[in-house]
Amino acid sequence: MLLFGIIATTACTSEKVNATLAAILYEGGGTWKVTYAKFGDEEAPRGMYDRFTIQFRNNGTYVVVNPDGSVIFTPSLLGNWKEGSNNTIIFDGTVIVRELKNLRTANKLVFEWEVNIPGKVTTTYRIELIKA
Repeated sequence: MLLFGIIATTACTSEKVNATLAAILYEGGGTWKVTYAKFGDEEAPRGMYDRFTIQFRNNGTYVVVNPDGSVIFTPSLLGNWKEGSNNTIIFDGTVIVRELKNLRTANKLVFEWEVNIPGKVTTTYRIELIKA
């Protein structure tokens, strides 16, 4: 019983429960590695995102880093982000990405968003980030 109490107290400290999504994203330098991507029903080949990182800065900017120049031809992409409501992040003022909070672990976050291309169906994109 004592062991359960210690585990429950450790896992449910107010620091963890009350942390905002933004605070979690830029904790410890804010660098996250993309470890999984899915576009609609298709799982992206690992080469499309392998080694990509996203750095969330507490000044409201983010940097996507592609160390080997594959897929996107620039080594980095800079933009703005802010925390929205109900576990969402808003990128560049228009792209609303929601966290799947039930999939959150101590070092993993999963996000989804819809992409609507005119004349086609709306597709759900999903990425998984691991703390780098």
